[in-house]
Amino acid sequence: MLLNLAIWALLDKIHSDRHAPLALDGLFGWACYLIIALGAIAVVARVNSRTAETRALITAVLAAAPFVLVVFWLASDLPLTRVRPVLVTLIALAYLAVLAVRVLGAAFGIVRVRTALAAIVLTLLAPSVLAGLNLDTRLWVADETAASEETDSAQAEVLFYDQPARIAAAVERVRATTPNHPGVYFVGFAGDGDPALFRREAQFAQETFASRYGTDGRSLLLVNDVEDRDSYPLASVSGLGMALTALAGRMDPDNDLLVLFLTSHGSQDGLEVQNGSLPLAQLAPADLHEALDTAGIRYRVIIVSACYAGVFVDELKGDTTAVITAADAGHTSFGCEEDRKLTWFGEAFLQDALPASSGLEDAFHRATALIAQREDAEHQAHSNPQLFMGDLMRRKLAAIEAGKPGDERHSFTVRR
Repeated sequence: MLLNLAIWALLDKIHSDRHAPLALDGLFGWACYLIIALGAIAVVARVNSRTAETRALITAVLAAAPFVLVVFWLASDLPLTRVRPVLVTLIALAYLAVLAVRVLGAAFGIVRVRTALAAIVLTLLAPSVLAGLNLDTRLWVADETAASEETDSAQAEVLFYDQPARIAAAVERVRATTPNHPGVYFVGFAGDGDPALFRREAQFAQETFASRYGTDGRSLLLVNDVEDRDSYPLASVSGLGMALTALAGRMDPDNDLLVLFLTSHGSQDGLEVQNGSLPLAQLAPADLHEALDTAGIRYRVIIVSACYAGVFVDELKGDTTAVITAADAGHTSFGCEEDRKLTWFGEAFLQDALPASSGLEDAFHRATALIAQREDAEHQAHSNPQLFMGDLMRRKLAAIEAGKPGDERHSFTVRR
């Protein structure tokens, strides 16, 4: 048994990273498999005879095991094993079945049919049992966490360094404002990279406002997505500030209107911003206020689709501002499951209400009624969506609605 363990450790060392340290945790998996093997040997011995000597079978198995270990482990390195894994597995099982019968002969002399069948069945079941348990038997294990963190850190540095150029390129594709013709601009911010629901909702909001307010060619998206960090600039606090400031250079910041749509998980501290292992700061209401003020965009419609989104209202409200939230400051909103296209708020406001409404306020009230009905039907606490509308913003929206902006339509998608 000690010889088998020594061979196991040697083979594992040969196949491990050069500087991998010894990890004795692998002995637990090794011992578990050994106990299972001893149990199988005992079963075969009892099938052979109630008086059969189990020790004789154990001795024969352990005598053959070093050879089997070396051959099978080294055979796993052969190209044929990678190219034809099914064929190699069948050959290995056939060999083990023959070997099982020979081991029985060495242990008991006469091989009975029922004993041979029991040994062959247990041998053929062994790969499935081992795969199902999937215990770690490695004795030399590299620090995979440290290596992964080092790789992520290097990738993050390159990714963050690239963001200003990506944002600048995205904003450069935005159509500049037409003099004496107030236009509507759209920025979508998908804060949480997992689930991809928030990316889908930001994209759907972009399409909805393009159709309703003519923001085609006047929109950009900042997106976190753990599966795709290249199609859009990242959604980060600093990235949002850069995008708004750059976009203000394409707008008439005193007359054009900005629609900022933010979607993510939320808390009473603000909006969650995460993209896998990337170190990203969370978006607090004060951070958003500062970014908007720094950009100098006067007329702002801020829509926050998140739990506890009402925490943004008091910080952002003003005469030239509208704030629409999916919930008040003390309640959650619903519909953040990965398999959904939109959240409950996004579905009610963007899909059902806004296209058929007379304006944003009308769309909000329609959506609120739909959400309340759904929450009652599914026995959920009311999320209580919030609306603040400044007096000057109400006039601006009325003028834009009356002027029917966006007669010029241009297909536009921001990509790297």
